[in-house]
Amino acid sequence: MKKMIFLMLTLFFLGAASMNSQVRIGGTDDPNDNALLDLNETDASNDATKGLGLPRVALLETAQPVPLSSHVAGMMVYNTQTRNDVKAGVYFNDGGKWIPLLSDAAAQIPGSEPPIIFLRNPNRIWLEVNGSAVDTLGFELSAADKSKFTYQWYQRDPVTLNSTPVAGATNDSILINGSGTKAMTRAALGVTEEGKVYQYYCVVISGSQYAMSGTGRVVYGSGAYIANNGWLKLAPANLGANQTMTVAQQLAYKPDASNSGTVNDKNYDPDVYGDWYQWGRKKDNHQDRKTPSTGTYAGLLSTPEGLATTDLDAYGQVATTAVGQFIQRNGGTTYDWRQYPETADNSMASPANAWTWGDPVKGITSLDPCKAQNPSWRVPTQYEWAQLQANNTWVWKESGDGTANGYEIKPGGLSKATSLFLPAAGYRNRNGGAQYSVGANGHYWSSTPTSANAYNLGFNSTSVNAASTNNRSYGFTVRCIAE
Repeated sequence: MKKMIFLMLTLFFLGAASMNSQVRIGGTDDPNDNALLDLNETDASNDATKGLGLPRVALLETAQPVPLSSHVAGMMVYNTQTRNDVKAGVYFNDGGKWIPLLSDAAAQIPGSEPPIIFLRNPNRIWLEVNGSAVDTLGFELSAADKSKFTYQWYQRDPVTLNSTPVAGATNDSILINGSGTKAMTRAALGVTEEGKVYQYYCVVISGSQYAMSGTGRVVYGSGAYIANNGWLKLAPANLGANQTMTVAQQLAYKPDASNSGTVNDKNYDPDVYGDWYQWGRKKDNHQDRKTPSTGTYAGLLSTPEGLATTDLDAYGQVATTAVGQFIQRNGGTTYDWRQYPETADNSMASPANAWTWGDPVKGITSLDPCKAQNPSWRVPTQYEWAQLQANNTWVWKESGDGTANGYEIKPGGLSKATSLFLPAAGYRNRNGGAQYSVGANGHYWSSTPTSANAYNLGFNSTSVNAASTNNRSYGFTVRCIAE
């Protein structure tokens, strides 16, 4: 009997629908003008005791129509299962995927999602040396379990701060289970120019929540970070050392006495230490680290007052049989390896304005020993050494295993990578020519003179001084810098 009454009512309402295009179920009022189907138990408001029961289905994932045969725009269902990227709740179909409308997962309700947290911001420098990645630029997220997120990497101009999306460095369907990671390669980010610092950040969106990462800096090649997002591109090894050795190989190299000339002393192995140059003097073999001979020091010229100007050419370089000899200074007042031209009143010209590497007064640059190796290199200035000291993290490497001691340079204090290794190469004494302090001290010439001396980067295991000064007749290390 009840089924018969229900069938009659249904036919009645269907007839009404065909006449009025609207249907009201419950109560006696007319259907709402804006409703095709008006469901109310009574005419009174807020006294309903029943709801609308949607079809209960078991969705597989948002991208698949299952259990439907195809996606149908406007279809609405109640999903009963939690798997892949769907949870129990109401979903509607936009014609290409299922979209959660209501869910028991808080992350699906706008405004109530747990925040996306960057567990590891890409806020340090990512460095590649010799084509090998030694760090990664990426993000790690903490988000709702099994939730989807979208991400997009942006490159930021360090001057204008304008940002542009990185083509290909995006994804709109990443599924994570509690946490997720995404690392980017140099090729994907478009880093192509060696020695240039690029800036990147990432935006991640999940539901109505979004997060922007810190800014990561990416650079390719050896060197050191400086102020204003700059980069000092330095040679990978000391002048006179093995230029094919990577930073990692230098850190692992054990100086060998068999590579030290005729004296059985590993301190004269140049492969990682390099040579010893007298300040302002071009490459003429005087700098060779492998100069000892049977316990004495070959190629050593003792001149208490320095080499006479008659033994120098027009550019202040050795032009006599002293070529190739380390010029020992054990007397005098200036302790330079050469005398200065005398003035009419028999006084000495100012050392600061006398011959230097390259002789900028005469416009000659080919005397710079770095240019003898590569025309695009030169000896760093004292200011550049100061920039390197101030803007990077210096970590002393005390080996204890036969490898060379020295400082590892980590860019900007923001990288776990080592971009340079400056070994404690010691020095050659101006008086006697012997080596000193190998493994304990480093002395790296700058091209900047000061009074009768010259600036150098000096360090030991506890301190670094970019404005150290010493006599020009000492034999110190040279590390070249790009123009």
